Amino acid sequence: MLENWITSVGIDLGTSTTKWVVSRLLLSQISGGSSLPRYGITKRELQYVSPIYSTPLSTMTDIDFPALSLLLEKEYKLAGIDQTDVQTGAVIITGETATKRNAEQLVHLLASHAGQFVVATAGADLEALLAGKGSGAQEWSTHNQGVICNIDIGGGTANAAYFSDGEMIATVTLHIGGRLIRLDSEGAIAYVAEPVAKWVKAENRESAGPGTGVNKQLCDAPEGLATSENKLGSDIHIHQPEPGATVSFDQLEQLCVRMASALLAVVQGHRPHDPALLPLWVSRSVCGLPVPNEIWISGGIGALMRAAPPRNLAETARYGDIGPLLAAALNVQAAHLSIPIRPAEQAERATVIGAGTQTTEVSGATLYLDRDTLPLRNVPVAHCRLQAEHPLPEMDSLQLGEALRTAMVTTLDTYAAVQGDPPFALAIACEEYCSYRRLQRLADAILESYTEAAPEAGVLLVISNRDMGKSLGYALRKRAVPSLRIVSLDQLEPGFGDYLDVGLPLKEDIIPVVIKTLLFHKSN
Repeated sequence: MLENWITSVGIDLGTSTTKWVVSRLLLSQISGGSSLPRYGITKRELQYVSPIYSTPLSTMTDIDFPALSLLLEKEYKLAGIDQTDVQTGAVIITGETATKRNAEQLVHLLASHAGQFVVATAGADLEALLAGKGSGAQEWSTHNQGVICNIDIGGGTANAAYFSDGEMIATVTLHIGGRLIRLDSEGAIAYVAEPVAKWVKAENRESAGPGTGVNKQLCDAPEGLATSENKLGSDIHIHQPEPGATVSFDQLEQLCVRMASALLAVVQGHRPHDPALLPLWVSRSVCGLPVPNEIWISGGIGALMRAAPPRNLAETARYGDIGPLLAAALNVQAAHLSIPIRPAEQAERATVIGAGTQTTEVSGATLYLDRDTLPLRNVPVAHCRLQAEHPLPEMDSLQLGEALRTAMVTTLDTYAAVQGDPPFALAIACEEYCSYRRLQRLADAILESYTEAAPEAGVLLVISNRDMGKSLGYALRKRAVPSLRIVSLDQLEPGFGDYLDVGLPLKEDIIPVVIKTLLFHKSN
């Protein structure tokens, strides 16, 4: 097999909306004729793009499982595929949806519901990366000099990813989005997210204190937004939105312009130590962020930036939230920034396109696999970087054992709440070729350390960055008890903090792997 098409599904379950795509990925042999066979994904095509649905919630704090299942069943029929046709993909639980009380149960429901190898992931860094890929910002950065920052703004979070020469070099995420304040056409507030309420209080405290204000001067606004510089200045309090209260259009637009200003200040590297912004941070406050040469806005807010600005409460609340007014406020800032800022070409579906086309990697061909072991889902990574081989075999064995035990114990301590078999994937990073003798010592050290660290485990998953998956797997099989099932893959480099999903074989020597970050954000 030199080429083979596989089907991938991407689902973005966001704070405001749920989106679904079906993609075709072309697996091709990318190694030369004299090399070991190596396959990669060489082409990606979107086959089906769903309508944009409102994310089904049973309450403000719970996701509606039955409604979501019905929605997905409907979409499979519209796309003309069966769950069994799906070979890879990702479900991305994004923004405030990842904070819902039943988000973790949702992961497992979707992983089992959405085909034999559709995975469920969430996490600010991964969301930012996928949106930057799906929006086209990453590709743009490969052909243009400087740093491109893509900010994906949905209902609950703004996820910024910085790209240079096609590589993501930094991320930052804030609690800024259209659904964080919900209201009706009369201005009656139904919901205010806790981070926004805390931020408004902190901003007001800071602006009231003598000598503590930070330069937040905002730009004059076009028609439809406030035009008084004093009205928008840092010396004026923002109206404190509260559920059950009524807000005016002027109060809302003042809040949105200040929110847009705070966001753009952060992504440009300004205000890194400002205590007033602490309630908005999802990722930790990052000092020394790169200064972007260009800013793209994707997500639902990016799409709304192309619309006319709202002129009153009724136009603001047409989706039941502040999204249209936040998009208009970003346009106000964009008109006066020295850095070009614009909505992305693929704005509203950026994350789901990235999820459906960009998440899957392929293992090397030199692999070992015991039968009936796959698929494996949500396995945390124990990362172990091996030092150069010691000239004395005894010292090399001691060196290997110490490195492996440290990696395993650290991972078990970090992910104590994770209950799975295997409890972790051992990712081995070798800087140099691993000799036959050292590989045997490595197999001894792995089994000794693993038996000690995870005595109840029935599966051992080992990932190496060099072409030694098959030989290491056979060495482990020769030494292990028959009941221990072994999977040994290579040509992959997951890191500590990553999770792995390992899918069913696409053919005898091709295993799809998704390397992901799985985080459920919790309110402070």
